[in-house]
Amino acid sequence: MANQIPSHAQVVIIGGGIVGCSTAYHLTEMGWKDVVLLERKKISSGTSWAAAGLLGQLWSTSPLTKLASYGADLYAGLEAKTGQPTGYKRHGSIRVSRTEQRRSEYMRALGMARAFGIKMEEISLEEAKRFFPVMQTDDLTGAWYQPDDGVTNPEDTTQALAKGARMGGATIIENIKVLDIETTCEIGGIKEIKSVKTDKGDISCEYIVNCAGMWGREVGKMVGVSLPLVAAEHMHMTTEPIDGVYKEMPYLRDMDGYIYIKEEMGGLLMGGFEPYAKTWGLKGIPENFEHTQLNEDWDQMELFIENAIIRCPAFAEVGVTSLTTVPESFTPDTSYLLGEAPGIKNFYVACGMNSVGITSAGGAGMAIATWLVQGYPEVDLWPVDVRRYNKWQNNLKYIENRVNVESVGNLYADHYPFKQPTSSRNVIKTPIHDRLAARGACFGVISGWERANWFAPEGVEPKYEYSWGRQNWFEYSAQEHKNIRENVGIYDLTSMGKFIVEGRDAEKVLQFICANDVAVPVGKVVYTQLLNERGGIEADLTVTKMEEGKFLIVTAGATTTRDFDWIKRHIPTDAHVVLTDVTHAYVMWGVMGPKSRDLLSEITDADLGNSAFPFATAKEIDVGYATAFAIRMSFVGELGWELYIPTMFCQDIFDKLMEAGEKYNVGLCGLHALDSLRLEKGYRHWSSDITPDNTPYEAGLGFCVKLNSPNRDNFIGRDALIAQKEAGVKGMKKKLVIFTINDPEPLIYHDEPIYRNGQLSGENTHGSYAHMLGKSIGMVYLSNLDGITDEWIMDAQYEIEVEDKRYPITIHLKAPWDPAGKSIKI
Repeated sequence: MANQIPSHAQVVIIGGGIVGCSTAYHLTEMGWKDVVLLERKKISSGTSWAAAGLLGQLWSTSPLTKLASYGADLYAGLEAKTGQPTGYKRHGSIRVSRTEQRRSEYMRALGMARAFGIKMEEISLEEAKRFFPVMQTDDLTGAWYQPDDGVTNPEDTTQALAKGARMGGATIIENIKVLDIETTCEIGGIKEIKSVKTDKGDISCEYIVNCAGMWGREVGKMVGVSLPLVAAEHMHMTTEPIDGVYKEMPYLRDMDGYIYIKEEMGGLLMGGFEPYAKTWGLKGIPENFEHTQLNEDWDQMELFIENAIIRCPAFAEVGVTSLTTVPESFTPDTSYLLGEAPGIKNFYVACGMNSVGITSAGGAGMAIATWLVQGYPEVDLWPVDVRRYNKWQNNLKYIENRVNVESVGNLYADHYPFKQPTSSRNVIKTPIHDRLAARGACFGVISGWERANWFAPEGVEPKYEYSWGRQNWFEYSAQEHKNIRENVGIYDLTSMGKFIVEGRDAEKVLQFICANDVAVPVGKVVYTQLLNERGGIEADLTVTKMEEGKFLIVTAGATTTRDFDWIKRHIPTDAHVVLTDVTHAYVMWGVMGPKSRDLLSEITDADLGNSAFPFATAKEIDVGYATAFAIRMSFVGELGWELYIPTMFCQDIFDKLMEAGEKYNVGLCGLHALDSLRLEKGYRHWSSDITPDNTPYEAGLGFCVKLNSPNRDNFIGRDALIAQKEAGVKGMKKKLVIFTINDPEPLIYHDEPIYRNGQLSGENTHGSYAHMLGKSIGMVYLSNLDGITDEWIMDAQYEIEVEDKRYPITIHLKAPWDPAGKSIKI
């Protein structure tokens, strides 16, 4: 390892655990040699050395599964490439279920595995016992085998990556402490990296990658970046040799018992993830922390031991050889943090690994290195994107409460659809929260916002009862859905991100970043996507021209930080433009349905007729005793208005709306109904149906693209779209279509495999229930390397797999409900 530090480096990586070493390794593999990795003590001495080393490949999304699979393949070849043994073995894994609900979860996982190209099969309990002879199976409801899963030695693998990085030209410096990070900052602009300050001198650099693990939050604070993570204790024990245990035995996951078990030196290693964990190091990590073990806590281990004995009775008799207790970093949503941090250029993050650092490090290091080298990630990484968090979520008490009560346990808890966290709640409430609660709202949470997901009728407790079938709110949400289709409903979407873009160059800048033409008359609303240079969709939003030089942008609540950062980065430094986040200054309500005009006319004297207030227009109107900015748009596909009201006026207006609505039988509508309504109309949702990997043409959003306009010469992504269009049929390899399941019973959520003429053809992007049609509905990208046409799409038979059973589906090239879009313009 190097002793002297350079005065300059192209990239400085902070942290010498397995993620940092993987990042350095991949940067050198991609041709970047001027890479310096800084480790506060010794390589792998933080938490990587003590991991169990399990390598599972099936994740909740296709991109993350690809990263995990890539990592497993990488580790398999590291020893041959570097000469450093890794202990890598691919002996497979077994997961077992104790309950019918867990069995349903794994049967759906089986479908996802097929969709993602992962080998997985259900096996008999007898076969499971042959694989894992010391296992008790009498209480189980199922078992599944994944032959390509494996294990590796964490410290040896980290050292192999470090050696490979050095062989590629990287410099690794141990026993060096990062003290601070210096940045440059222009007023109103994005900060930029300047140098890293250490106890051995400064290093100027163009890029920094924060791979500091449980120190990552403090490193982020050096540049004002929110990285919500804290350390929590994680423990595993090993036993003396046990009869029946053999070297090639697959490892075992019994999530209903909170435990994992693998072979270790002829005995068993057992650890787990408890429902109530113990955070650690909240007041600071000791300066001398290096290969450090924490105090043993056998009381905390008791739950694991009890369940280990149930699964493997030999645990009750065999001697324990060690109990290892170490801290590992966890995030509030149990997904790691990856990508370029908001508000600062060239400061990248790869930390907060939630005890899956060994599995994730190979792919995460490759992904972040690719992002640096080519300027964008190779696959959509939104589930782990650091920009999914808001700045306030770095609050230590908020993180601590969530990690203690849920984050650790959620790794092995039942992963029900629509499952809501129970801790660190009620952080951000809309101004009418209490009024919604009084009317039976059951709240969910997104980005800290409490949002009404469904409404319980009088006498029913507004509380989720989770399952993989029809949950307790299904029929209530169906009524909300139908009320908007047939009558009038109100929903609260105050959580939507709201930005004001103003200045003499505002229109010019928006014309460059929007795919649609926003040089429109005052009061016009434009639905548009923001694209990357490849033509992929980075954001999906509306732009309303409020007045000359002033625009309102409305985007999703979950992507507010990400979208604000994207827009800000693409405002030229010399442009006369100010971007302001006004999300919390206004409520946003949807008043939707055939009778929405009648209802609103009760509290406003504005002319809401088609000629005075046509679709896709906006104006200020008096409502009650206040003024609202009303936009005639709809995400549910019905006549209606979005009302943007200053928060201080909204309670009185809401009361007047509800009072006036009594004669129209107005209903409150939750976010579950909003989702089913938009799918029934074929409306896309960013992050599930459309991503940076899809162009508007592929997503069926070509009507939002204005390639040629007298108002501009170019926009981001235009060249890529022109090339795709000019290529004709051969330029279109995939297309997003809608489907419905012919059988009204099965429910779908996401990533169920879809078959065309018996061959795997894609997976459901997102599913819900089309209550007006009486069947489940979803979307799928169908692919054809020779080019895709509507004729090719419709000239086939299609099926979807749900819990290992196939159901015929019907493909729709247009929305199955109101395909002509007449309802929004009545």
